[in-house]
Amino acid sequence: MRVRRSLTIKQMAMVAAVAVVFIFVFIVIQLFYFVQQNRNDTISRMENMADSVRIPLAQAVLKADIPQAEEVLATLKPAGILSRIDVVLPDQLQTLGISFVPEGKIPRLATRLFSLPVQVSLPLYALGQPGNSQPLAFLVLQADSRYLYRFIISTLSILLTTYLLLALILTVSISWFINRLVIHPIRRVAHELDNMSLQGIGPHQLEIPESHQDDEIGMLVRSYNRNQQACCQGKTGYSEQPSLLVTKNNRLAGFSGSEFAIWLQPQVNMSSGQVVGAEVLLRQQQSDEVWALPEGLIERIEDCGLMVTVGSWVLEESCRVLSVWQRRGIMMPLSVNLSVLQLMHKDMVPALLNLLERYQVDPATLTIEITESRRIDDPQVAANILRPLHDAGVRIALDDFGMGYACLRDLHHLKSVPVDILKIDKSFIQGLPGDAAMVEAIVTLARSLGLKIVAEGIENAQQKDWLIAHDVTHAQGYLFSQALPVAQFESRYLD
Repeated sequence: MRVRRSLTIKQMAMVAAVAVVFIFVFIVIQLFYFVQQNRNDTISRMENMADSVRIPLAQAVLKADIPQAEEVLATLKPAGILSRIDVVLPDQLQTLGISFVPEGKIPRLATRLFSLPVQVSLPLYALGQPGNSQPLAFLVLQADSRYLYRFIISTLSILLTTYLLLALILTVSISWFINRLVIHPIRRVAHELDNMSLQGIGPHQLEIPESHQDDEIGMLVRSYNRNQQACCQGKTGYSEQPSLLVTKNNRLAGFSGSEFAIWLQPQVNMSSGQVVGAEVLLRQQQSDEVWALPEGLIERIEDCGLMVTVGSWVLEESCRVLSVWQRRGIMMPLSVNLSVLQLMHKDMVPALLNLLERYQVDPATLTIEITESRRIDDPQVAANILRPLHDAGVRIALDDFGMGYACLRDLHHLKSVPVDILKIDKSFIQGLPGDAAMVEAIVTLARSLGLKIVAEGIENAQQKDWLIAHDVTHAQGYLFSQALPVAQFESRYLD
C-alpha cells in the first residue's frame, strides 16, 4: 500500500500557510507603524522649517511685500522634503504659493491608506500681536508625497524579504522537528504493519518508538499490542490457552485453568542457613503433568501481547500469598520479576498499590525485580516510575546485574534509580572461585552504593564459601533448593 501524499508535504504546507498568514498581519502592522513614524518625523521637520521663517514672513505679509515673502519662502527649498508652500489669508484666499517639485502620480490606494499628502499649517502673527488674536495669515507646508511613497515601497520590500525568509526558516525548522518527532515514528510503524505477512498478524507486537513512551504515539502502540491478544488466542503453539478476564483498568481479575502457577525458590542467609525470603517463578504444567518453564514460553507470551496480563496475574498471586502469610504473622518477603513492558505500562504503579491495599500486604515484604539485561531506553523514566513504589515501602532489586549494557555504558543512571538490592547473575557465580574478577567488581560497586547483595545460581560449596569470605551472605540456587510449589514451600520452611 502506498500513500498518495506524504504527511511531510501536508504538514510543511500547513506550517507555511499559517506562517504566511501571521507574517502578512505582522507586515501590515509594522508597515503602518513605520509609516506613521515617518509622518511624525516629516511633520516635525516641516514645523521646524516653518518656525525658522515665521517672523520674517509675517513682516513681509504685513507690509504686503510679495517679492520679500517669495524670497523668504525660497530659503526653504534646499530642505528637499517640501513639494509646495502656500500663504493663505484667514478668509481662505491664497495670496502666495510656491511649488518646488512637479506633482507626481501616486497610486490612489496609497494616498487613501496613508493619508497623503502630509501637510502642516501654522498661523502668522505680527510682532507684538498676542497669540490669541486673529492671525495675519496661515503658512501651509506640503511634503513631497513621492518621498513618503518611496519610503513605503522600500520598507515594504525589506519587510517582505525579511519575513518571507524568516517564514522559510521557520517552516523548514518546525517541519524538521515535527518530522523527527511525529512523522518518522508513525511512518516506521506504518511500514512495519504494511510489510507484515498475514501469518504474522496474530503474534505481532510493535516496539514503542524511542521518546514516545508517555505520549499518544506510545499509547497507540500499546493499544495495538493489547488488541493483538484477541488474535493470538490459540496461536502460541500450545494445545490449550488460559482464558483471561481483564477489568476495565487492565488489572487481571481471573486466571482460569491449571496450566499456570507460581512456585517459590528460597533465598537463604548462607552464614546461618536460615531461609529469609523467596523469589516467585512462573511454571506451566506439561502434558506429562510435570511443572516446568518451557523454553521460549516467556518470549511467546511477549509475542502474543500477554506479558502485561500474565505479569499482573503473577503480582496478584504473590500478594495473595503474602496476605495469607501475614494473617498468620509470617513476614517473609517475596521477590517478583517485572518485565520492561509491565514496568512502562501506565497503570502499573496504581494497580500495584491497589493490590497491596486490597490484600492488606505490608509493602516492605514485596520486592520488585527489574531485569538489567533488558534494555530500558530511558533509565530516568524508569526511576520516575519506581520512585512512588519505593516511597510506599516496596523494595526494588536490579536483577541479572552485569549482563546488560547499563553497567558498562550508563552506570551513572544507577544512582538515580531507587534500587535497594543488586542481584549478581548466575553466569558470573558459575566461574567462582577461579574466575572472580567480575564478581569482585560488582560487590565493590554495590557496597559503594550501599546496596544489599544477593547471589544467584549457587550450585556448590566452593561458590558458597568464596561468597561468605567476601561478606556476600544472601543467595539462592540449587545448592539450597530448587523452586517449590507454594504449599510445599510452606510446609518445609514455614510450618
